[in-house]
Amino acid sequence: MSLDPQKTIIAGQNYEWFPAEVLNVDFSGKDKEKLYTLYCRIMGAFGSQTSFDVIQARALDANIKNIPIIGEIVLVTKAPTPYNSAAGTAQEYYYSNPVSVQSSVHHNGLPGVTDMSPDRSPKVQPVRKDAQDGITNKVKQRLLVNKTIDPNFAERLDVYPIQPYSGDIIFEGRWGQSIRFGSTIDERRKYPQSPAWKKGLGETGNPILIISNGTNPKNKPFNEFILENIDEDDASIWMTSGQQVKFTEASKVVASIQSKKIDLYKKNDYKGNQVIVSSDRIIFNAKKQELIGFSKEGVGFSSEKGISLDAGQVVEMESKKISLGINAISPALLGDRTIEWLSDLCNVFAKVLDAIAAQTHPTGTGPSGVPINVGQFYTAKSNILQLQSSLDDLASKLVFLNKSPGGPSESDVTDAKQKTSPTYIKSGQFVDEGDQPKSVLDSINKELGPSSDDIILTAMDIEKVDGIKIDMISLYDGSKDLDFGLGDLTGDDGNDDTGEEVPDGGPV
Repeated sequence: MSLDPQKTIIAGQNYEWFPAEVLNVDFSGKDKEKLYTLYCRIMGAFGSQTSFDVIQARALDANIKNIPIIGEIVLVTKAPTPYNSAAGTAQEYYYSNPVSVQSSVHHNGLPGVTDMSPDRSPKVQPVRKDAQDGITNKVKQRLLVNKTIDPNFAERLDVYPIQPYSGDIIFEGRWGQSIRFGSTIDERRKYPQSPAWKKGLGETGNPILIISNGTNPKNKPFNEFILENIDEDDASIWMTSGQQVKFTEASKVVASIQSKKIDLYKKNDYKGNQVIVSSDRIIFNAKKQELIGFSKEGVGFSSEKGISLDAGQVVEMESKKISLGINAISPALLGDRTIEWLSDLCNVFAKVLDAIAAQTHPTGTGPSGVPINVGQFYTAKSNILQLQSSLDDLASKLVFLNKSPGGPSESDVTDAKQKTSPTYIKSGQFVDEGDQPKSVLDSINKELGPSSDDIILTAMDIEKVDGIKIDMISLYDGSKDLDFGLGDLTGDDGNDDTGEEVPDGGPV
């Protein structure tokens, strides 16, 4: 009889590997040097044959774990323990993956097998007739005892193996998840389940990688092969190399995508190198840095309901053309320039009204007086100036446009700085609070008086009422200061609204 420490003596025989029934699994992790430990009972030729048959074993593989459940069978061997000395190398037990006694990806429990006597007669007559005895769909063909598999194991009857193809490497979980390292197969060979992918733009032997979670087969017999289904699986990722993989689009609202020809996937009939992610919900979460997407041909998003963009600071788009609506043809107006143009238009109307109010006509007795309805013209002028004073309210504080792609020009930036709220307006309208560039002051001075070389506008006394109305400015011609209230400034000949002369420093 060999005394090889690498071997285990069972019923007088030496074994390097032997089967054992799993009795319990340690999930606590309290012993940091013996993680993934389980307790199992050694099996002899026909069951347990020794009173010293319950052993403790650790996982053989340090990186890939297949945690057994109570009632499954594992193969056990001896290997060195970390507790060694100069006297020799100690040994302890290690277990491999569960033995596939039922060829099931879900579980391979054979509970109570070590309770059987060598004559193969069960010690207790069977009372269970369902899959929880560990013999799924084959209860009547096995010797059973009154034992069940792990009571904490949620057994399912809808987990099936996936169809293998020549050369595949397949990882399958217990619950209907899988990773397939497959390929484009030679379709001359027939399989029970034909693959869900075709050759497409590639060749036979091109790789394909499928990660599938949550298969949903219906009305399948026990252990019948199934296929990954990109439309029906709970979640999946398909990475192709030329293959054709068809799927059902979740949204049919694609008018803009088609208009801009971002539909090569459709034109290629879903063929080519691609990554397809499919699930009821897809979430990308960049916890600390950017979420970036790049595309050569286009980026298309479609939703049956809505598409929302939220940002804490700014949402910015840049292109040679930005269209709101399919093939939009009407250009948007630039807010600041539109306001400036409308203000200029108001000035023109105001001056026309002043001219009408002041007009005289030759008569047989000399020039006539002003029109008898002059008040109506001044009222109209007042209304126009009131509209003019509210133009800045038209400018959005949310949406901004550039005149052309590539960002604002240098002149656009300068204008924007000079015209930011409230916008400066020529000819006695509104001026930004604070110092203004000389070019701006010059342009205003030219509108304010006949002698622009002598009249200088300063912003020292400018005040705003309700954010836009200028209450007071200072004009001086080098000899004396002239203060004018600008609320009624019209740029006329010094008369107030009634046509009466006013003293220097009075309201105009």
